Amino acid sequence: MCAIRAIVPDMVKLTKDIRRYGTSGSVEALEEMGDLPLKNWIQGRWQKGAARISGTTMRDTIYSGDYACKTCVIGCGKEVNILQGKYAGVSSAAAEHETVGTLGALCLVDDLEAISYANELCNRFGIDTISTGGAIAFAMEACEKGIIRGKALDGLDLTWGNADAMVETVRRIGTQQGKLGRLLGEGVRSAAARIGMNAQEFAVHVKGLELPAHDPRCFGSLAVGYATSNRGACHLQAYSHPLEGWITLPGLGYEKSLDPHEDEGKGEMVAILQNLMCMFDALKLCKFSLFGGLRVHHMVEFFSLVSGLDIDLQEFMRTGERIFNLKRLFNCRRGIGRKDDFLPARLLTHPRGEGGAGNYLPHLGKMLNEYYRARGWDESGVPTGAKLREIGLDDL
Repeated sequence: MCAIRAIVPDMVKLTKDIRRYGTSGSVEALEEMGDLPLKNWIQGRWQKGAARISGTTMRDTIYSGDYACKTCVIGCGKEVNILQGKYAGVSSAAAEHETVGTLGALCLVDDLEAISYANELCNRFGIDTISTGGAIAFAMEACEKGIIRGKALDGLDLTWGNADAMVETVRRIGTQQGKLGRLLGEGVRSAAARIGMNAQEFAVHVKGLELPAHDPRCFGSLAVGYATSNRGACHLQAYSHPLEGWITLPGLGYEKSLDPHEDEGKGEMVAILQNLMCMFDALKLCKFSLFGGLRVHHMVEFFSLVSGLDIDLQEFMRTGERIFNLKRLFNCRRGIGRKDDFLPARLLTHPRGEGGAGNYLPHLGKMLNEYYRARGWDESGVPTGAKLREIGLDDL
């Protein structure tokens, strides 16, 4: 039997909820855990709002069909069709978890149809829903604080939970209309620098990239994962949070899930998983397959069968390590270092005081030191010559 076919039955069984409700099917559970970002990362609970924008609500209201990557046995893609109301006629791909988390929860917008329409606008404009939602939440807080006001808003009531204003701001960003559209279209880092005053205090980004809809005050490994991701805040470069509550990776030494609120060991774990995710990306494998039981030894076997190359787990992971270090070297040559491996102060100093994550704050400095040691980088976050020789990048 083909090695892939051997694990398909279990994968289909284990991912049935993703297949039925899509990626936003976990919105309510993650809100309860404290993982869903709320009100530009400052609020702790939003139970009723999360229920209104969840994948289960989508399934019961505007769901119209499924789609999937070719030959995928998980099939997480959903389609929606809005039949009535101001957004009637919208027929498109459903908003994914990150989209309802940023255009929705981050802005306290609980109108699923408005989020679906804003998602379609982003797709048509070719702009990222995560960054767009982050920029709008930043602008809402700036308006609340009186930093953005008057002519810059051009009559827009950009208050928390205002679905119409959220949709209109997406349109302005996409068309670069007016002062607000041009300001937010460059992202929160640029917008905060241009606005001045105390805007930097609530500009939530890493290396200029707005954060996805997962909170490092819920899953501690995300803190060091976001900070060290080569392209800025990204939950997929390490994809470590599933190992803090759902999955195990015994082939890499993780026989059980880790405590999400424990900092010890997270730096090393993120380094290992970043190497693994480089191999996921290089081999074009879906990371959701981890929830379906895919493990590292399967990947090594698949690679050997397809390529004809007989490699072991150590060389497989070493390849991922080379890929990640190459990216880091590119950044280092352009001045990126420890000063850029940071989290916004809000995520390190502001306990929400409510919700499943309570008052936990990740200790980034501790995890970052451990991460650099595990990587074989110096204290400034630069790969050492010894490490580069060890992984076969002597010429760099």
